[in-house]
Parts: sequence; C-alpha cells; structure tokens
Amino acid sequence: MGPIGRSELKQLAKKYLNGTATPEEKELLNQWYDTIHDGDQLEVVSAEDSETDVKMRIYENLHSEIINQKLKDNAMPGNRSASIIKMIRWSAAAAVVFLFVGIAWYANKLVGKTAASGSEQVTLTTQKITKLTLADGSSVWLNAHTTFKYPNSFKGKLREVQLIEGRAFFDVKHESEHPFVVKTKTLNITVLGTSFDVRTSAKEGMTKVNVITGKVGITRPGHANEPAVMLLPKQEIVLNKMANQFVKGVTPDQVINLWCKSPLVFDQENLDNVFKAIEKQYNTHIQVADKALLNERISITLGNQRLDTIMEILSFTKHFNYKIANDSTVVIK
Repeated sequence: MGPIGRSELKQLAKKYLNGTATPEEKELLNQWYDTIHDGDQLEVVSAEDSETDVKMRIYENLHSEIINQKLKDNAMPGNRSASIIKMIRWSAAAAVVFLFVGIAWYANKLVGKTAASGSEQVTLTTQKITKLTLADGSSVWLNAHTTFKYPNSFKGKLREVQLIEGRAFFDVKHESEHPFVVKTKTLNITVLGTSFDVRTSAKEGMTKVNVITGKVGITRPGHANEPAVMLLPKQEIVLNKMANQFVKGVTPDQVINLWCKSPLVFDQENLDNVFKAIEKQYNTHIQVADKALLNERISITLGNQRLDTIMEILSFTKHFNYKIANDSTVVIK
C-alpha cells in the first residue's frame, strides 16, 4: 500500500477514537501499523484532546471491542483464533496511534527546535524533585513545579540552559573552554565549573543565586555596560524586580542544597514544621483551617515522592481531609 498521508492518518485516528471506524478502515490502520517500522511513516498525529481524554477514549473503545469480540467468539468458536489476532493487532495499532497522539500533545508543550544551533531543546516542567544529567555530565536537581529548558547536546562555545520558573541546584562539570550559562528572565549566571542554587519566581518578582563552590558571574540581560557581579562560596545575591536592584549577602552552604539532597525526615515533629518543610521542598503553599492540627506531632520519613502522594500519606496517618486547589496550593480541612 502507498504511504498514508498525515491528514488521512489523523482522520483514521479520530474515527477509531470515536468508535466509528469501519472494518475496512480498521484494516487500513492495521496495514499502517505494519509499515511504521520502516521509519517513513513516523508522522505525529495531532489531537485537540488532552492526553488523558485520548487515553480514556481508547480504553473505552478497546474494552467495548473486547466484550463484543468475546460474544462473537462464544457464538462462533471456530473463528476465535483469527478474531483474537485481529483484535490484538487493532489494539497494537491503536496503542501506536495513541503513542503518536500523546507525543504530539506532549511535544506541543515540551519540545522545540532552536534555529541557531539546530539542537533539540527540551522544556521540562516537574511535578516532584527531579535530577537530570546534562550532555556535558553536569548534574541538575529541579524542585517541584520548576520549568527548565536544556539542549540534548551542547554546540558552540557556550553551554546554555534556561531556568524559566522555579528552583534548581547545579553541579557543573568544569570545561575551561566552554562556560556554562544559566539564563533566567532577569539574570544570566556564568560559570566554568561550580555548584550553585538558583531560584526565580515571576509571582514574587525575585531571582536568587547562592554559591557553594567555585566562582559565579552575574549579569542582567539588556545591561551590557553594567559590570558583572562576582559571587564566591557562601555568598548569595537577590534581584528584586520591583526595586530593580541587587542585594548581596552570605548564606551557610549547608542549607543551600538541603532541599535536593535529603529526604523529609521527622522525629516527633509538629505538623506546623512538617508543612513548612513540605512548602519549601515542593514550592507550594499549605492552608490549614483547623489550627489545632498544627500542634499534632509525627515521626515519619517521606522520600522523593510526588506532592499528592505525600499529602495522601499524611492525611491517612493524621486523619484529615485535603485537596490540591492548584499546582501551588494545598487546602487542609
């Protein structure tokens, strides 16, 4: 068969998802599935639905087909083997269509190309503390609800990444010929090889840099004539967007990267302090209606898990109800 065009493939996917595909169209989908391993048909099928909606609709269609097929097989036992094979192949083809739909939906949000370098740029938004190893061997720890952009490979003189929102701790591999640059909306941080922490918040209008090892140079985009501010270990700098000024200070290095190095460990700690630690670690805000709950104590170790998982554990242990109102607020009733 000739290659299926992008438009036709999209229509096939939609018909299958809507449960309106004819046997002939299902067979065409089956034939397309056979050809995709050649590489020429690896076109992404876009969809307006969310990934969850697509997944649910495919599940419902497959579940319905399985039930119907079982009824037919019971009525006509001799056809069981062939019909099951067809059903499995349709399921496999549907899974691939879902994969492509999912990739399209996901890629629209996360993946892009840079025209200058031609290297693929990945934009990641985290739901929990996440460690990345970059192409040069540098390590990055991203806090929950952090948006970070980085290339799959570094090209050119500079190793550039972008912290769009949130918090990240960097342990940069030393390369004297290729400075490492972290760009935020308000600051550019340039290093050769060092470890440092960066926080940037559009809501608070603040960007903060803390240094543990090495030397860091800070500049502001659009201020070419402004000299770089140099930071040494145990030094920090805060840029307040409203005041439009730097504030330089000193911070003990042991507290800078605690959030990404250690799990949440509590020994007979009151929930007030537990919630405060969770707020810092997950960049969230916890509202408690019953203030008496804050005085209750708990001994527990909470590892590197999603925020909703941690809240589920705590609510079960201390018998309270909660809801996550949005990505940055937990309401406890």
